[in-house]
Amino acid sequence: MDIKNKVVVVTGGSKGIGLALAKKLLSEGAKVVVYSCDIADAKSELTGENALLIEGDVTNRDQARNAFKEIKEKFGEWDVLVNNAAIAVKKDLLRTTDEEWDRIFGVNTKGVYIMIQEALRGIEFGRGRMIINISSGVGIHGVGGLAAYSASKAAVINLTQSLAQELEGKNIECITITPGSTHTDMFTSLFPDREARHKPEEVAEVIYKTITGEIKPDERLIVDVFEHAR
Repeated sequence: MDIKNKVVVVTGGSKGIGLALAKKLLSEGAKVVVYSCDIADAKSELTGENALLIEGDVTNRDQARNAFKEIKEKFGEWDVLVNNAAIAVKKDLLRTTDEEWDRIFGVNTKGVYIMIQEALRGIEFGRGRMIINISSGVGIHGVGGLAAYSASKAAVINLTQSLAQELEGKNIECITITPGSTHTDMFTSLFPDREARHKPEEVAEVIYKTITGEIKPDERLIVDVFEHAR
């Protein structure tokens, strides 16, 4: 896909991997929409007529629906949706509360489901589009202390595979990307004494190259070119 003038929607795009991706896309001529529950950090970073920042919650269907209406009014039809928003709690499964489990699955999995449904609502199929869901290496190999997060990210992989089958023939490519540990605020808060294996800009570059077709997914519809702890 030639990214110039394409409309790319990035959830959780106000910091970390999402912000790095938004900046990369803008530099390459895309029209970028950041949809995040807190856009304050991104206001000074993402400027110009090709940037649209919308504050909203991926778990709130009405807000998501209104966001896509605003996107259509500003830029027209979207071309790429990158579901990147995520949260995590570092806690053993036996100590995880119902509220923590529901919140993690709410953002990481249900949020993806809501954003996809609202993105596809009322569109004309046949135009080339792409949905990229950001999972994690722990979605492939679960990690102790991150049971809820690992499970939610595994669900994203399966959701993407199921969606690809349902959209077969409609010219919408569905791909999961599974980053390794990345130096973001979330990683630092979870592992203050550990060094991440990747920088946000490195992950953003992989996502960008997946959008442009330079990097292809495997037969599982997964792009996994990262280092992972086992």
